[in-house]
Amino acid sequence: MTRLLTPAAAIDVTLGPGGAPIFITGAYSGSIDPIARWKVETSWWTRPVVREYWKALLNNNLLCELYRDVSTNEWFLERVYD
Repeated sequence: MTRLLTPAAAIDVTLGPGGAPIFITGAYSGSIDPIARWKVETSWWTRPVVREYWKALLNNNLLCELYRDVSTNEWFLERVYD
């Protein structure tokens, strides 16, 4: 089952040497093992939305999706797969 967090939960992220997230704190906390990364750019005609998404394993057992809002440099947890 997939849970979309609406609104997405704000989190604090610790980045590793390569720039990938390695630890988060906030609504969910723990170590992060990144699996995939992609970038989304949309709505350029009204207000640009640019996000860097990460699919990651939280605490070695919970698959989740987080993103960084590139314009504000804020991080959010958006989806949890359980």
